[in-house]
Amino acid sequence: MGGSYWETEPSGPSRPGTVRLTLPDLDLDLATDHGVFARSGVDRGTHLLLRRAPVPAPRTSVLDLGTGYGPIALATALRQPHAGVWAVDVNRRALALTLANAAHLGQSAGPLHPGSVHPGSVHPAGLDNLLVAEPAEVPPAVRFDGLYSNPPIKIGKQALHDLLVSWLARLLPGSPAWLVVKQAMGADSLQTWLDSHSFPTRRVASKQGYRLLRVTTPGTPPAPLAEEDLAAVTARTGVSWTVLGRLAGGFSDDTFLLGRGAVRAVLKIKTGEGWPDQLDRLLPVVTKLRALGYPTPEVLGAGPLTAERSFLMTAWSSGASPDPANRAQLDALLAAAELHREVHPPPERDWSAMVTQFLNGGISEHEFHPSLAAYTRRALALVPKPVPSLPTGDLVHGDLTFRNTLFDGSDLRAVIDLEGFGAGTVAIDLVSLLSGLTDPADQRVVLDRAVELSGPDVVAACLAHRVLAGLAWASEHPGLLPGAGERAERLLALAD
Repeated sequence: MGGSYWETEPSGPSRPGTVRLTLPDLDLDLATDHGVFARSGVDRGTHLLLRRAPVPAPRTSVLDLGTGYGPIALATALRQPHAGVWAVDVNRRALALTLANAAHLGQSAGPLHPGSVHPGSVHPAGLDNLLVAEPAEVPPAVRFDGLYSNPPIKIGKQALHDLLVSWLARLLPGSPAWLVVKQAMGADSLQTWLDSHSFPTRRVASKQGYRLLRVTTPGTPPAPLAEEDLAAVTARTGVSWTVLGRLAGGFSDDTFLLGRGAVRAVLKIKTGEGWPDQLDRLLPVVTKLRALGYPTPEVLGAGPLTAERSFLMTAWSSGASPDPANRAQLDALLAAAELHREVHPPPERDWSAMVTQFLNGGISEHEFHPSLAAYTRRALALVPKPVPSLPTGDLVHGDLTFRNTLFDGSDLRAVIDLEGFGAGTVAIDLVSLLSGLTDPADQRVVLDRAVELSGPDVVAACLAHRVLAGLAWASEHPGLLPGAGERAERLLALAD
């Protein structure tokens, strides 16, 4: 269908125009064109959403799904300059218009109208809190505090349902989505469908045949990044950052994607009294690794926030964690691990000592689930009593798995989450890598390399530690018991 607004490249000819968005607090002239949604005037549903849906809170991030030429995203970014706003669309002509409109609005900065949500505030030059992206350009790990959309109903019911479910899954627990849909185009049936698929939905407004729906994702929303924490990070780095989203996948840290203009950074909040000293030790290690060509992000800042909380900020790296990894990716990570032997970190955190201490007595502090007893005995049989000291002095990542890597195809872009590093034997990292592999040929490659570098006795001790630590963790967290034996068996079989 030539010129349809849901096409990536609208096939109809370009016919530029201008429309006006008038709201109580904003009056914007927006460029538009043929082949984009509502080209002849801002849709009445969009007006309803912008008048009735709340403005996002500071230090949060929201998504405008199907942004078109940007009325929702631009108005939201102007109303709340301290929130990150993502304008997402498949239509590249629409995205180009949104970029052009953002540039124009940034250049014509001025006070909002009386009655503004933030009286007296001004447009941020260049709209630094706005990101314009195709769907594939939104990092998969980013999670949002809210979603606004005048969704593309005409793509068809099933395609619409798939679209909404995929993006609602990108919201943080307990976060709202605000959808405006014409009643005649199925607003009521969409509400029923969302309710029946575990997305509680209620109608909050109706006007001129449009329904404004509030959809809530299950769960309790996490607290946003604290104002004082962001202020401390800004003071330490000298950059006024915007929160662009939370990053999923972290086990215990609060992790955020921050931005300023074209710069992206990852902020982690670390809890524990020992982190200030550990982060001080991290900077020279990262500097040396990067000088060797090791792909790990630059440290942009680190330091204490409170007596028990610290922050670590690193440069953002693009890419994705492979699942599963292919042989070329494995070879790339093994080559990076070779460089661990070239860096000799300070001895304050010694992973080799931790392994031997665990095997020589620390294990007695753990009570293993009865179903795992046989695996526990087999793991203990791999090592003598007492276990002799393991070699130390290499850099140990501490959790070197493909979960902590970012690849672009076969290109290893980054090894991340390095802050738990210490000294030790490289065999600890190679066994950690081994634990995540399922292909026998790949397992053999890693095992042979570990034995070549460290010797069979050291590798056996590292295998025993890895198995026992995993069994202890599963015993303390019953939800992990299914599959714990299988994971242990996979490693124990390699020692036979």
